[in-house]
Amino acid sequence: MRLALFLLLASMAGVGACYTSNYHDELTANVNLIADLSDKLNDYCRAGFKLDDRQVSEEEMGEFYYALKKARAYAQMIAARDSGRASYRDFGALLDEDQAFIDAANRYRLAPERDPATLDALAAEHARVRAAAARVLADLRTESR
Repeated sequence: MRLALFLLLASMAGVGACYTSNYHDELTANVNLIADLSDKLNDYCRAGFKLDDRQVSEEEMGEFYYALKKARAYAQMIAARDSGRASYRDFGALLDEDQAFIDAANRYRLAPERDPATLDALAAEHARVRAAAARVLADLRTESR
């Protein structure tokens, strides 16, 4: 009987550790993807949305929207069990910052005139995305202790 109880408790502890690790790993992967794509979008902004001799297309902009959509779906999927975590709340803020940056960058891409002040504002948007990503990663480090 004691052996059975021990095995049950050990397996439950293993599931808990796996769950925590899984959350940490999956959230880290999502945050890193959003941050890396934010860097890429910032590069596009600075290059005037030109690749070689052509403009970045609407389809190419879809890469940013798709990653954001997938990250939001992930956040929704884990909301019931993880919404109390600081990392989860800050992840939501990161996604909102990313949405604002993507939308502003896309408006800039489509604008007939490219204003240098708008480019500066986009760089500030990008910095907010990077700072939000850093907050989530810091939360994860704190939560895993």
